[in-house]
Amino acid sequence: MPRSKPLIGEDRERFRESVSVVYKSDPDVSIRDISEWTGRSFGFIRAMLVEAGVELRSRGGAHCGKALET
Repeated sequence: MPRSKPLIGEDRERFRESVSVVYKSDPDVSIRDISEWTGRSFGFIRAMLVEAGVELRSRGGAHCGKALET
């Protein structure tokens, strides 16, 4: 799909389904990864996943200094 093409109707449904399948099938794939692969913004990909009813994963990485605790 061309990056600048607005996604409406069936194109939007197909795109939403494809990104949700990718996101749900691989826990190592992030919203940011999908955004980079598709050329669409992070916010747009996130909105597509929310529209598809996908449960979003929590953010990765250390939280509030826990990585510093030893």
